Amino acid sequence: MELENIFRDVSFNKTELTVLRYIQNDPEQCLREGIRSVAARCYSNPSSLVRLSKKLNFSGWLEMVYFIKFNITLPRLDVTNDIDFMHIQPTERLPQLLQNLRQQRILIHGSGFSQLIAQYIYNKFLVTGVNASLALWPDYEILEQKAATKFDAIWIISKSGRSSSSLSWMKALEGKDIDLVCFTGDYQSPLSQAANTSFIIHDPQKYDDDIYWSNPFFGYCILGFERLLKLWFDQEQGKGTSRSLT
Repeated sequence: MELENIFRDVSFNKTELTVLRYIQNDPEQCLREGIRSVAARCYSNPSSLVRLSKKLNFSGWLEMVYFIKFNITLPRLDVTNDIDFMHIQPTERLPQLLQNLRQQRILIHGSGFSQLIAQYIYNKFLVTGVNASLALWPDYEILEQKAATKFDAIWIISKSGRSSSSLSWMKALEGKDIDLVCFTGDYQSPLSQAANTSFIIHDPQKYDDDIYWSNPFFGYCILGFERLLKLWFDQEQGKGTSRSLT
């Protein structure tokens, strides 16, 4: 993963990039050796490394190294062995969401790779009798003008929760009495914060906007949706929602 993509708003000199890539290659070794040794190996000095951490809005050297370790190096090494892959926020919205599946007219949207998940959810809703439609159009306002049907809920799938398509839809829905449900990898994203119900899917590669590295995020989306359907089937059969998504 390119560090320039992660810290996209920061301009680096050659030495700073050398330091960051050295840390990315083996953060554990950097923690063992300490700031002075890393500075020497990168032909720099400890004060420059501290300034670099401040430049990236970290409290200091250690926070910068730990960030790189847990958000860049480790996810790249192993991203497929997670079990606890989905949470819902707020959790109290789940029973009402399940009840609404039988009543609401739902419009599902996703772009890029997320379009595949939107298509899967749409197809599954068709066979389970949910009143759902699929929208690949990037502009909701134009779609709303052309569509004769009014929708009760919009489901948006967006890995980052900040794609131009999802933000456009989110803005178009402001002030409208329409439930917003999302599947996203970032609980702090604008989409997640705006949604009435957010399914937060584990995304080990949050900064890989080009979807280059191997990543179970989209597979987890399908697994999470299937788990949601299982809870719905249980509720329909009068078994309640004792099993939790969280």
